[in-house]
Amino acid sequence: MITIAADLHSHSGYAGGVGKISLEKIAAAMQMKGIDVFGTGDCLFPPRTAELQKQLTETSDGLYSFPGNSRFLLQTEIIISTRLIGYPRKIIAHHLLLFPDFTSIRKVQDLFRKWGMKNTIGRPFLTSENCVQLEDQLFELQNVHPLLEIIPAHIMTPEGIFGSRNNLTSLKEFYGGFIDRIRIIETGLSADPSMLQQIPDLEKLTFISNSDCHSSALNRIGREFSLIRCKHLDYPSIIEALRNNRIEMTIEFNPAEGRFFLTGHRADRQGHDQAVSFTDDYPQDLTCPICSRKMNLGVWQRCNSLKNPQITGCHRKFIHLIPLVEVIASSLGIKSVNSVSVIKIYNRIIAIFGTELALWQSDQIEEQLDKRIPQKTINQICAVQRGDFIFDPPGFDGYYGNLLIGAH
Repeated sequence: MITIAADLHSHSGYAGGVGKISLEKIAAAMQMKGIDVFGTGDCLFPPRTAELQKQLTETSDGLYSFPGNSRFLLQTEIIISTRLIGYPRKIIAHHLLLFPDFTSIRKVQDLFRKWGMKNTIGRPFLTSENCVQLEDQLFELQNVHPLLEIIPAHIMTPEGIFGSRNNLTSLKEFYGGFIDRIRIIETGLSADPSMLQQIPDLEKLTFISNSDCHSSALNRIGREFSLIRCKHLDYPSIIEALRNNRIEMTIEFNPAEGRFFLTGHRADRQGHDQAVSFTDDYPQDLTCPICSRKMNLGVWQRCNSLKNPQITGCHRKFIHLIPLVEVIASSLGIKSVNSVSVIKIYNRIIAIFGTELALWQSDQIEEQLDKRIPQKTINQICAVQRGDFIFDPPGFDGYYGNLLIGAH
Protein backbone atom coordinates (compact mmCIF):
# COMPACT_ATOMS: atom_id res chain seq x y z
CA MET A 1 0.00 0.00 0.00
CA ILE A 2 1.04 3.58 -0.66
CA THR A 3 -0.46 6.84 0.60
CA ILE A 4 -1.10 9.58 -1.92
CA ALA A 5 -2.23 13.17 -1.48
CA ALA A 6 -5.10 13.78 -3.93
CA ASP A 7 -6.96 16.98 -4.78
CA LEU A 8 -9.58 15.81 -7.26
CA HIS A 9 -11.76 18.87 -7.93
CA SER A 10 -10.61 21.91 -9.88
CA HIS A 11 -11.64 24.16 -12.75
CA SER A 12 -9.90 25.32 -15.90
CA GLY A 13 -10.00 28.63 -17.68
CA TYR A 14 -13.15 27.42 -19.47
CA ALA A 15 -15.29 27.55 -16.32
CA GLY A 16 -17.27 30.69 -15.55
CA GLY A 17 -15.41 33.30 -13.51
CA VAL A 18 -12.05 31.55 -13.97
CA GLY A 19 -9.08 33.09 -15.74
CA LYS A 20 -6.55 31.25 -17.87
CA ILE A 21 -4.87 28.49 -15.86
CA SER A 22 -1.91 26.62 -17.33
CA LEU A 23 -1.07 23.01 -16.51
CA GLU A 24 2.54 24.13 -16.13
CA LYS A 25 1.66 26.46 -13.24
CA ILE A 26 -0.61 23.85 -11.68
CA ALA A 27 2.14 21.22 -11.84
CA ALA A 28 4.62 23.60 -10.20
CA ALA A 29 2.17 24.43 -7.40
CA MET A 30 1.39 20.73 -6.86
CA GLN A 31 5.06 19.97 -6.26
CA MET A 32 5.42 22.76 -3.70
CA LYS A 33 2.19 21.79 -1.94
CA GLY A 34 2.94 18.04 -1.91
CA ILE A 35 -0.09 17.03 -4.00
CA ASP A 36 0.51 13.76 -5.87
CA VAL A 37 -2.67 13.58 -7.97
CA PHE A 38 -4.78 16.51 -9.16
CA GLY A 39 -8.16 16.67 -10.93
CA THR A 40 -7.88 18.31 -14.34
CA GLY A 41 -11.15 20.23 -14.22
CA ASP A 42 -13.63 20.61 -17.09
CA CYS A 43 -12.42 17.56 -19.04
CA LEU A 44 -15.88 17.03 -20.60
CA PHE A 45 -15.85 20.38 -22.44
CA PRO A 46 -14.57 19.59 -25.98
CA PRO A 47 -11.92 22.37 -26.23
CA ARG A 48 -10.59 21.34 -22.81
CA THR A 49 -10.62 17.67 -23.84
CA ALA A 50 -8.48 18.49 -26.87
CA GLU A 51 -6.15 20.63 -24.76
CA LEU A 52 -5.63 17.86 -22.22
CA GLN A 53 -5.02 15.23 -24.89
CA LYS A 54 -2.38 17.44 -26.44
CA GLN A 55 -0.55 18.36 -23.23
CA LEU A 56 -0.81 15.23 -21.07
CA THR A 57 0.89 11.85 -21.38
CA GLU A 58 -0.52 8.69 -19.82
CA THR A 59 2.07 7.38 -17.36
CA SER A 60 0.05 4.72 -15.56
CA ASP A 61 -3.42 3.26 -16.04
CA GLY A 62 -5.74 6.29 -16.07
CA LEU A 63 -3.25 8.84 -14.70
CA TYR A 64 -1.56 11.43 -16.87
CA SER A 65 1.50 13.61 -16.48
CA PHE A 66 2.61 17.01 -17.55
CA PRO A 67 6.43 17.08 -17.97
CA GLY A 68 7.71 16.28 -14.48
CA ASN A 69 6.37 14.16 -11.64
CA SER A 70 2.86 15.62 -11.39
CA ARG A 71 -0.03 13.24 -12.02
CA PHE A 72 -3.44 14.32 -13.32
CA LEU A 73 -6.77 12.50 -13.14
CA LEU A 74 -9.47 13.31 -15.70
CA GLN A 75 -12.25 15.16 -13.87
CA THR A 76 -15.09 17.58 -14.39
CA GLU A 77 -17.90 19.11 -12.40
CA ILE A 78 -21.41 18.96 -13.87
CA ILE A 79 -24.71 20.42 -12.70
CA ILE A 80 -27.52 17.87 -12.52
CA SER A 81 -31.14 18.98 -12.22
CA THR A 82 -34.58 17.37 -12.14
CA ARG A 83 -38.11 17.92 -10.89
CA LEU A 84 -39.37 16.04 -7.84
CA ILE A 85 -42.97 15.70 -6.69
CA GLY A 86 -43.63 17.94 -3.71
CA TYR A 87 -40.88 20.47 -4.52
CA PRO A 88 -41.95 23.75 -6.14
CA ARG A 89 -38.78 24.27 -8.15
CA LYS A 90 -36.16 22.11 -9.81
CA ILE A 91 -33.63 20.36 -7.63
CA ILE A 92 -30.18 21.45 -8.81
CA ALA A 93 -27.01 19.83 -7.48
CA HIS A 94 -23.35 19.91 -8.48
CA HIS A 95 -21.46 16.64 -9.00
CA LEU A 96 -17.93 15.46 -9.75
CA LEU A 97 -17.31 13.00 -12.55
CA LEU A 98 -14.04 11.06 -12.52
CA PHE A 99 -13.03 9.40 -15.80
CA PRO A 100 -10.68 6.44 -16.36
CA ASP A 101 -9.66 7.49 -19.91
CA PHE A 102 -10.36 9.79 -22.85
CA THR A 103 -12.49 7.12 -24.51
CA SER A 104 -14.97 7.36 -21.64
CA ILE A 105 -15.03 11.14 -21.97
CA ARG A 106 -15.94 10.87 -25.66
CA LYS A 107 -18.72 8.38 -24.87
CA VAL A 108 -20.22 10.75 -22.29
CA GLN A 109 -19.98 13.62 -24.78
CA ASP A 110 -21.93 11.41 -27.20
CA LEU A 111 -24.56 10.80 -24.51
CA PHE A 112 -24.94 14.54 -23.94
CA ARG A 113 -25.52 15.04 -27.66
CA LYS A 114 -28.05 12.20 -27.71
CA TRP A 115 -29.92 13.73 -24.79
CA GLY A 116 -29.80 17.20 -26.35
CA MET A 117 -27.70 18.60 -23.50
CA LYS A 118 -25.60 21.70 -24.08
CA ASN A 119 -21.89 21.12 -23.48
CA THR A 120 -20.77 24.67 -24.21
CA ILE A 121 -19.21 25.67 -20.87
CA GLY A 122 -16.65 24.15 -18.56
CA ARG A 123 -19.31 23.07 -16.07
CA PRO A 124 -22.12 21.59 -18.22
CA PHE A 125 -25.74 20.94 -17.27
CA LEU A 126 -27.50 17.55 -17.27
CA THR A 127 -31.24 18.14 -17.06
CA SER A 128 -34.26 15.87 -16.75
CA GLU A 129 -37.97 16.34 -16.17
CA ASN A 130 -38.51 13.73 -13.46
CA CYS A 131 -36.69 11.31 -11.19
CA VAL A 132 -37.32 8.33 -13.50
CA GLN A 133 -35.60 10.06 -16.42
CA LEU A 134 -32.75 11.15 -14.14
CA GLU A 135 -32.26 7.64 -12.82
CA ASP A 136 -32.01 6.32 -16.39
CA GLN A 137 -29.46 9.00 -17.26
CA LEU A 138 -27.31 8.23 -14.23
CA PHE A 139 -27.25 4.51 -14.96
CA GLU A 140 -26.39 5.20 -18.60
CA LEU A 141 -23.53 7.45 -17.47
CA GLN A 142 -22.24 4.82 -15.06
CA ASN A 143 -22.48 2.12 -17.72
CA VAL A 144 -20.02 4.01 -19.94
CA HIS A 145 -17.25 2.42 -17.83
CA PRO A 146 -17.37 0.47 -14.54
CA LEU A 147 -14.71 2.82 -13.08
CA LEU A 148 -16.44 6.08 -13.98
CA GLU A 149 -17.40 7.67 -10.66
CA ILE A 150 -20.23 10.10 -9.87
CA ILE A 151 -19.72 12.04 -6.64
CA PRO A 152 -22.01 14.67 -5.03
CA ALA A 153 -19.89 17.82 -4.81
CA HIS A 154 -19.60 20.27 -1.86
CA ILE A 155 -22.62 18.50 -0.50
CA MET A 156 -23.93 21.10 1.97
CA THR A 157 -23.42 24.39 0.11
CA PRO A 158 -26.47 25.99 -1.54
CA GLU A 159 -25.54 24.20 -4.81
CA GLY A 160 -24.92 20.85 -3.09
CA ILE A 161 -27.39 17.96 -3.06
CA PHE A 162 -28.17 18.53 0.64
CA GLY A 163 -27.87 22.33 0.38
CA SER A 164 -30.52 24.67 1.72
CA ARG A 165 -31.70 25.61 -1.77
CA ASN A 166 -32.88 22.04 -2.38
CA ASN A 167 -34.04 21.28 1.15
CA LEU A 168 -34.01 17.51 0.55
CA THR A 169 -34.28 15.22 3.55
CA SER A 170 -32.74 12.11 1.96
CA LEU A 171 -30.40 11.25 -0.91
CA LYS A 172 -32.80 8.62 -2.24
CA GLU A 173 -35.37 11.32 -3.06
CA PHE A 174 -33.01 12.49 -5.78
CA TYR A 175 -31.09 9.38 -6.84
CA GLY A 176 -33.86 6.78 -6.60
CA GLY A 177 -32.61 3.34 -7.61
CA PHE A 178 -29.16 4.77 -8.37
CA ILE A 179 -28.56 5.40 -4.67
CA ASP A 180 -26.36 2.29 -4.23
CA ARG A 181 -23.92 3.73 -6.80
CA ILE A 182 -23.38 6.82 -4.65
CA ARG A 183 -20.44 5.72 -2.52
CA ILE A 184 -18.46 8.92 -2.02
CA ILE A 185 -19.29 12.52 -1.12
CA GLU A 186 -17.20 15.69 -1.14
CA THR A 187 -17.28 17.59 2.16
CA GLY A 188 -16.91 21.09 0.69
CA LEU A 189 -15.13 24.08 2.20
CA SER A 190 -17.92 25.02 4.65
CA ALA A 191 -18.27 21.59 6.31
CA ASP A 192 -16.00 18.97 7.83
CA PRO A 193 -16.44 15.28 8.78
CA SER A 194 -17.53 16.08 12.34
CA MET A 195 -20.48 18.08 10.98
CA LEU A 196 -21.44 15.50 8.34
CA GLN A 197 -20.98 12.29 10.30
CA GLN A 198 -24.23 12.79 12.26
CA ILE A 199 -26.35 12.90 9.09
CA PRO A 200 -27.79 9.37 8.70
CA ASP A 201 -27.63 9.23 4.89
CA LEU A 202 -23.91 10.03 4.97
CA GLU A 203 -22.80 7.87 7.86
CA LYS A 204 -21.48 4.95 5.77
CA LEU A 205 -20.18 6.87 2.74
CA THR A 206 -16.59 7.80 1.95
CA PHE A 207 -15.75 11.45 2.66
CA ILE A 208 -13.21 13.18 0.44
CA SER A 209 -12.02 16.77 0.50
CA ASN A 210 -10.88 18.79 -2.50
CA SER A 211 -9.90 22.38 -3.14
CA ASP A 212 -12.51 23.12 -5.86
CA CYS A 213 -9.89 25.67 -6.92
CA HIS A 214 -10.38 28.21 -9.67
CA SER A 215 -6.72 29.21 -9.99
CA SER A 216 -3.19 27.86 -9.63
CA ALA A 217 -2.47 30.11 -6.64
CA LEU A 218 -0.72 28.56 -3.64
CA ASN A 219 -3.64 29.43 -1.34
CA ARG A 220 -6.11 27.69 -3.66
CA ILE A 221 -4.52 24.45 -4.91
CA GLY A 222 -4.51 21.89 -2.10
CA ARG A 223 -6.43 24.08 0.35
CA GLU A 224 -8.33 20.83 0.94
CA PHE A 225 -7.21 17.37 -0.08
CA SER A 226 -7.35 13.70 0.91
CA LEU A 227 -4.68 11.21 1.92
CA ILE A 228 -5.72 7.96 0.25
CA ARG A 229 -4.27 4.46 0.83
CA CYS A 230 -3.91 2.82 -2.59
CA LYS A 231 -2.42 -0.41 -3.88
CA HIS A 232 -0.74 1.39 -6.78
CA LEU A 233 -0.39 4.88 -8.20
CA ASP A 234 -3.00 4.46 -10.93
CA TYR A 235 -6.65 5.32 -11.55
CA PRO A 236 -8.17 1.86 -10.82
CA SER A 237 -6.37 1.75 -7.45
CA ILE A 238 -7.59 5.24 -6.51
CA ILE A 239 -11.22 4.44 -7.36
CA GLU A 240 -11.02 1.08 -5.55
CA ALA A 241 -9.63 2.84 -2.47
CA LEU A 242 -12.33 5.53 -2.55
CA ARG A 243 -15.13 3.01 -2.94
CA ASN A 244 -13.79 1.04 0.00
CA ASN A 245 -13.29 4.09 2.22
CA ARG A 246 -9.51 3.83 2.55
CA ILE A 247 -9.09 7.47 3.49
CA GLU A 248 -6.18 7.90 5.87
CA MET A 249 -7.07 11.50 6.59
CA THR A 250 -8.66 14.56 5.04
CA ILE A 251 -7.08 17.98 5.26
CA GLU A 252 -9.88 20.49 5.69
CA PHE A 253 -10.59 24.18 5.64
CA ASN A 254 -11.85 25.15 9.04
CA PRO A 255 -15.57 25.29 8.13
CA ALA A 256 -15.85 28.73 9.75
CA GLU A 257 -13.60 30.01 6.96
CA GLY A 258 -16.01 28.75 4.29
CA ARG A 259 -18.12 31.26 2.39
CA PHE A 260 -21.45 29.62 3.30
CA PHE A 261 -20.82 28.56 6.91
CA LEU A 262 -23.41 30.78 8.64
CA THR A 263 -26.78 32.24 7.73
CA GLY A 264 -26.61 35.94 6.98
CA HIS A 265 -26.37 38.85 4.56
CA ARG A 266 -23.15 40.73 3.81
CA ALA A 267 -22.93 44.50 4.18
CA ASP A 268 -22.74 45.34 0.47
CA ARG A 269 -26.17 43.89 -0.36
CA GLN A 270 -28.92 46.25 -1.51
CA GLY A 271 -30.66 47.86 1.45
CA HIS A 272 -27.76 47.17 3.83
CA ASP A 273 -25.39 49.47 5.64
CA GLN A 274 -24.03 46.66 7.81
CA ALA A 275 -23.64 42.88 7.76
CA VAL A 276 -25.78 40.48 9.74
CA SER A 277 -25.10 36.81 10.49
CA PHE A 278 -26.55 34.16 12.79
CA THR A 279 -25.33 30.98 14.46
CA ASP A 280 -28.16 29.02 16.09
CA ASP A 281 -30.73 31.72 16.80
CA TYR A 282 -31.73 32.72 13.27
CA PRO A 283 -35.13 33.76 11.81
CA GLN A 284 -36.95 30.54 11.00
CA ASP A 285 -38.45 32.03 7.84
CA LEU A 286 -34.92 33.20 6.84
CA THR A 287 -36.11 36.79 6.37
CA CYS A 288 -33.24 39.23 6.80
CA PRO A 289 -34.02 41.70 9.62
CA ILE A 290 -32.31 44.51 7.69
CA CYS A 291 -33.47 44.22 4.06
CA SER A 292 -36.44 41.81 4.50
CA ARG A 293 -35.16 39.58 1.69
CA LYS A 294 -34.55 35.84 2.05
CA MET A 295 -31.21 34.61 3.33
CA ASN A 296 -29.57 31.30 2.40
CA LEU A 297 -29.49 28.91 5.34
CA GLY A 298 -25.87 28.46 6.42
CA VAL A 299 -24.15 25.08 6.22
CA TRP A 300 -23.83 24.94 10.02
CA GLN A 301 -27.57 25.29 10.48
CA ARG A 302 -28.37 23.00 7.55
CA CYS A 303 -26.22 20.20 9.03
CA ASN A 304 -27.90 20.64 12.40
CA SER A 305 -31.33 20.34 10.79
CA LEU A 306 -30.44 16.94 9.27
CA LYS A 307 -28.37 15.36 12.01
CA ASN A 308 -29.38 12.48 14.24
CA PRO A 309 -28.11 13.30 17.77
CA GLN A 310 -27.95 9.58 18.54
CA ILE A 311 -25.03 9.28 16.11
CA THR A 312 -22.15 10.36 18.33
CA GLY A 313 -18.47 10.86 17.74
CA CYS A 314 -16.55 11.03 14.48
CA HIS A 315 -14.38 8.08 13.49
CA ARG A 316 -12.95 9.87 10.46
CA LYS A 317 -9.51 11.37 10.89
CA PHE A 318 -9.09 14.96 9.71
CA ILE A 319 -7.28 18.16 10.54
CA HIS A 320 -7.99 21.83 9.87
CA LEU A 321 -5.18 23.70 8.13
CA ILE A 322 -4.56 27.07 6.54
CA PRO A 323 -2.53 27.49 3.33
CA LEU A 324 1.04 28.39 4.25
CA VAL A 325 1.09 31.61 2.19
CA GLU A 326 -1.91 32.84 4.19
CA VAL A 327 -0.10 32.10 7.45
CA ILE A 328 3.00 33.94 6.27
CA ALA A 329 0.97 36.94 5.08
CA SER A 330 -0.87 37.06 8.41
CA SER A 331 2.41 36.99 10.34
CA LEU A 332 3.76 39.90 8.27
CA GLY A 333 0.54 41.91 8.47
CA ILE A 334 0.18 41.79 4.68
CA LYS A 335 -3.10 41.23 2.85
CA SER A 336 -1.69 39.93 -0.45
CA VAL A 337 -0.50 36.32 -0.37
CA ASN A 338 1.31 36.99 -3.66
CA SER A 339 3.55 39.75 -2.37
CA VAL A 340 7.29 39.42 -2.96
CA SER A 341 8.07 39.18 0.76
CA VAL A 342 5.51 36.39 1.32
CA ILE A 343 6.71 34.31 -1.65
CA LYS A 344 10.35 34.82 -0.61
CA ILE A 345 9.71 33.34 2.85
CA TYR A 346 7.50 30.60 1.36
CA ASN A 347 10.28 29.48 -0.99
CA ARG A 348 12.78 29.42 1.87
CA ILE A 349 10.49 27.19 3.93
CA ILE A 350 9.85 24.83 1.00
CA ALA A 351 13.60 24.60 0.39
CA ILE A 352 13.95 23.29 3.97
CA PHE A 353 10.98 20.87 4.08
CA GLY A 354 10.55 19.96 0.41
CA THR A 355 6.77 20.45 0.38
CA GLU A 356 4.09 22.24 2.35
CA LEU A 357 2.59 18.89 3.37
CA ALA A 358 5.95 17.78 4.79
CA LEU A 359 6.08 20.99 6.84
CA TRP A 360 2.67 20.36 8.41
CA GLN A 361 3.53 16.72 9.09
CA SER A 362 6.82 17.62 10.82
CA ASP A 363 7.23 17.55 14.59
CA GLN A 364 10.39 19.67 14.38
CA ILE A 365 9.21 22.87 12.79
CA GLU A 366 10.89 25.20 15.28
CA GLU A 367 14.14 23.25 15.13
CA GLN A 368 14.30 23.19 11.33
CA LEU A 369 13.26 26.77 10.54
CA ASP A 370 16.33 28.99 10.86
CA LYS A 371 16.93 32.69 11.38
CA ARG A 372 16.09 33.49 7.75
CA ILE A 373 12.44 32.99 8.77
CA PRO A 374 10.92 35.74 10.98
CA GLN A 375 10.17 34.48 14.48
CA LYS A 376 6.57 35.69 14.29
CA THR A 377 6.10 33.59 11.14
CA ILE A 378 7.51 30.54 12.93
CA ASN A 379 5.23 31.19 15.90
CA GLN A 380 2.15 31.44 13.70
CA ILE A 381 3.02 28.29 11.74
CA CYS A 382 3.32 26.40 15.03
CA ALA A 383 0.05 27.90 16.25
CA VAL A 384 -1.76 26.69 13.11
CA GLN A 385 -0.23 23.23 13.43
CA ARG A 386 -1.62 22.87 16.95
CA GLY A 387 -5.01 24.29 15.91
CA ASP A 388 -4.68 27.65 17.64
CA PHE A 389 -6.65 29.80 15.18
CA ILE A 390 -10.21 31.00 14.68
CA PHE A 391 -12.28 32.92 12.14
CA ASP A 392 -14.02 36.01 13.46
CA PRO A 393 -16.41 36.74 11.95
CA PRO A 394 -16.97 33.32 10.38
CA GLY A 395 -17.78 33.02 6.68
CA PHE A 396 -21.31 33.76 5.41
CA ASP A 397 -23.18 34.89 2.30
CA GLY A 398 -20.22 34.38 -0.06
CA TYR A 399 -17.57 35.95 2.19
CA TYR A 400 -14.70 33.95 3.64
CA GLY A 401 -14.15 34.03 7.41
CA ASN A 402 -11.61 36.47 8.88
CA LEU A 403 -8.51 34.61 10.07
CA LEU A 404 -7.06 35.21 13.56
CA ILE A 405 -4.01 33.09 14.48
CA GLY A 406 -2.96 32.51 18.06
CA ALA A 407 -6.32 33.59 19.41
CA HIS A 408 -6.51 31.01 22.22
